[in-house]
Amino acid sequence: MKEIMMDVLPTLQKRDNWKKEPWLLLVIGGPLCVVCASLFTGYLAFSGADKVVTEDYYKQGLMINTDLVRDAKARALKLEANLHLQADGQLELRLQGQGQLPDTILLSVATSDAHDLVETTHRLPLRQVTPGIYQGKLSETKASLMHLKLEATGWRLTSDWHHPADSDLQIRAVN
Repeated sequence: MKEIMMDVLPTLQKRDNWKKEPWLLLVIGGPLCVVCASLFTGYLAFSGADKVVTEDYYKQGLMINTDLVRDAKARALKLEANLHLQADGQLELRLQGQGQLPDTILLSVATSDAHDLVETTHRLPLRQVTPGIYQGKLSETKASLMHLKLEATGWRLTSDWHHPADSDLQIRAVN
């Protein structure tokens, strides 16, 4: 019996170096991988954070009902606009519809650069030169896609414009 114990004891004494135990890798390795992966994920999240939510998202959420009412008003007035951009940046807008047309219309032009990193919005007042015809000057833009919004008190018209492929644009109130 003593010989058997002596045979077992030397093997136990040989394995007293805890760093060489295989179970240590299994016990510590899993949580260590999780910590490293979470640190890397946190780095990716904070270094490449994009602008998903606008600064005034709550106000924009409340304004959606107002926008829907303004779109409905444009449909009720049967508004139709034809926009022409000349080479020198001069804009001419022909507006037709029922009811009194305003003296000034605000044209908002939203564009973004080639990499969609910076969005620029130009607000351009268009003044009525003759009944139904408005003019204004748009600064030069290199963007090929522009998001347009024609606004007056109580109504609005919106559309996308592929420029310079289209020098003319027709905007109708959607039914």
